Amino acid sequence: MAFDLETAATPEGLRRVAIDPVSRVEGHGKVTILLDEANRVQQVRLHIVEFRGFEKFIEGRPYWEVPVMVQRLCGICPVSHHLAASKAMDRVLGAHPVTPSAEKIRRLMHYGQILQSHALHFFHLSSPDLLFGFDSEVQQRNIVGVIEKHPDIAKKGVMLRKFGQEVIRVTAGKRVHGTGSVPGGMNKHVSREDRDVLQRDIGQTIAWAQDAVAIARQLHESNAGLYDGFGSFRSNMLSLVRADGAMDLYDGVLRARDTAGQIVLDGASDQRYFELIEEEVRPWTYMKFPHLKSLGREPAGTASARWRGCRTATSSRRRGPRRSGRSSWPTARARRSTPRWPTTGRA
Repeated sequence: MAFDLETAATPEGLRRVAIDPVSRVEGHGKVTILLDEANRVQQVRLHIVEFRGFEKFIEGRPYWEVPVMVQRLCGICPVSHHLAASKAMDRVLGAHPVTPSAEKIRRLMHYGQILQSHALHFFHLSSPDLLFGFDSEVQQRNIVGVIEKHPDIAKKGVMLRKFGQEVIRVTAGKRVHGTGSVPGGMNKHVSREDRDVLQRDIGQTIAWAQDAVAIARQLHESNAGLYDGFGSFRSNMLSLVRADGAMDLYDGVLRARDTAGQIVLDGASDQRYFELIEEEVRPWTYMKFPHLKSLGREPAGTASARWRGCRTATSSRRRGPRRSGRSSWPTARARRSTPRWPTTGRA
């Protein structure tokens, strides 16, 4: 699998630019760029510099330790690794499917994880660029600048993430690196008191989340030409969907779309992963490069595949009338129509 600009034909003599470390990302990485004499990009690479190796660490360990061990992959999204390992061990034990109550608590745990992680990304990592503009002073374009200039927005981000972390605490036992999900199910229930606490705050939490959607729409409408193409990267998409094609973040079947958006794989069991997908590696990064065997060596998917691959995203809340686009959030100044730098695929 090769990408445009992944490897320069003649790297000798090219000027090297390194962005190290890459800031405002969930993890550690760097970007290297090779430029010719005319400052044209000849090579650009995103390097994931963290070595993990958990596939080898867990060999020989008791199976019940795995869901607790692998979540040390990350302090931001440990729940995802916690649940993935638990689900794998369910099958090892012959305990699949788990009881309905266990699945509901696991789903609640995962939704809390999705909420807190997305709140972190949107408010803490992305909002400085969105609120101040890509050309603003770098000394201001950070989370400290957001707190100083837009304290109400910063507070909403903190409180949204806090609610997600509370959901995790209620279901997993701890806000970070919990132990609630075990092979075969769950080792705790949600208490009546904890349920009441979450229900008390859920209305305000939904309102804050809707405010975030409103500002994203407002920013897009202020400069659609920029945002429609910014960071665009044509890729195959692989995602989990329900049997009816709706989005599912916890379980489901595999659906894949090609770069034109056409479905090329549908209804496949996740247990066929290694039958359908091959993973490649590169000597300059610890990131893997998976691809669908049926399509050849093209990238298999990106984070946006979660929603691009599904038919619809369901919600128990009735959709109200569309907002006018006005909100209490400030509008960043107009951006230029195209970004200055070359764009590459997301990790």
